Amino acid sequence: MHNVIICKSCGAENPYFESICKNCNSFLREKIFNIDLWKTISGLIDVPVKTFRIIIQAEHKNFISFIFLLSVFKLFVTSIFISLAIFRNEEAISLFFPKLLYFSTGMIILMIVLSSILSFVINKNAVVSRFKDIFAVLTYSLLPYSFAAIVLFTIEIIIFGGNLFSVNPSPFVIKSFLAWVLTVIEILIILWSLFLLITGIYAQTKSKIFSLISGFIINIIIFASIYFYSIYLAI
Repeated sequence: MHNVIICKSCGAENPYFESICKNCNSFLREKIFNIDLWKTISGLIDVPVKTFRIIIQAEHKNFISFIFLLSVFKLFVTSIFISLAIFRNEEAISLFFPKLLYFSTGMIILMIVLSSILSFVINKNAVVSRFKDIFAVLTYSLLPYSFAAIVLFTIEIIIFGGNLFSVNPSPFVIKSFLAWVLTVIEILIILWSLFLLITGIYAQTKSKIFSLISGFIINIIIFASIYFYSIYLAI
């Protein structure tokens, strides 16, 4: 892996996130102070690699907390759905907010650990990376879940009401076709998030193989954690 900026003045190699050459102090690129949320959202759809490079180079990784909280909420709801579907546990919805707080704390710790490990591995492979850049890449790759939390979850509540979190009868019994359509959309959201994660890691490393392997491993770890939490809900 090799991801650097070459200084046009002296030819020195600089880490990808630098804006000033460490060798001659020449400007390498225009400074990016903040992340524009709406440009970033459209950019992750149209030009994801370029947009992730802007996220990496931005000095302030704003909107991370907002995206993370919305995404964690959606993943928590997913853990409830898993507990209902696999373990038939209608008590999973009880004590919603204390369980959400517990889940959010666990996800924060998991994201910090994953970001630290990924940053360490990338640095070991001759690409200088910063923890905050990796954490930002992982967080912005969860953006599809933020959309799902705002739009998809609202639609599901409107369609199924209180039966959304029920197994007797389940949404698939009440409105089977709509339930399957929404399930397919949920799967597409997972795949979109995986694509963004792989793309974000590629923007940092310029290694397709490493990005694919890392993206799949991180996604497996996240969903394994959600699955085990759904088991906890069933206990």
